[in-house]
Amino acid sequence: MTPKNIHTLKYPGFTLVEALVAIAIIALLALILIPVVSSGMMVANRSVCASNQRQIGTALQLYATEHDGEFPQSSHSIRKEKAWIYGLESYLENVDEVRVCPADPAERQEDILRRNATSYILNDLVFDRLEHHNLFKLPNPSRTLLLCVLSEDRTPSLTRDHIHGDEWISWYSMLSDIEPDRHRTGERSKERTTGSSNYLYADGHVETIDAGDMKRLIDSGVNPAIPPG
Repeated sequence: MTPKNIHTLKYPGFTLVEALVAIAIIALLALILIPVVSSGMMVANRSVCASNQRQIGTALQLYATEHDGEFPQSSHSIRKEKAWIYGLESYLENVDEVRVCPADPAERQEDILRRNATSYILNDLVFDRLEHHNLFKLPNPSRTLLLCVLSEDRTPSLTRDHIHGDEWISWYSMLSDIEPDRHRTGERSKERTTGSSNYLYADGHVETIDAGDMKRLIDSGVNPAIPPG
């Protein structure tokens, strides 16, 4: 027999107001969480990039120690075996991991790997100048810039392996060589002063320098590529 006093349970749906409130809450959470996640990824990539540069710095010091203090030279060679980064391969655990900056766009990373290139470029005022080419003879290694991140506007290649330090007479001449805002959240700012980049020095330490601070340095007439006397 069917019981006579069975009540059917009814579940009312959302009203329009309730649905709009729920949508607004979700949108607000997205506005809060997306920048946090993006910032977290930027910090993580910056940390890995710094680690890459420190490993390269150690490899450069080991190379110099085994070559009477002499650094490898930038080559402009199209031959992989002549490239400075592969000259350090025996001192690096995994050259293919170390030579790519994780903050580079994914397509660019693939391009770098395919071209046997690297995200990092040498300071030509050290590596291509006889007076600065020896680690043991540098008067101030902790202030001697060795390595920067290649400008995203430059196609990575074996031949594009160093900056043009003599030409760093303005902010825009520096931008033609390197990416001072490589580690940022969001798009490039108009003046390229939002974000930071990592820089390797001859004593092996890596500095993260805000793009705005680097621009102020250049604008004051200081060329950070010139090795201090």
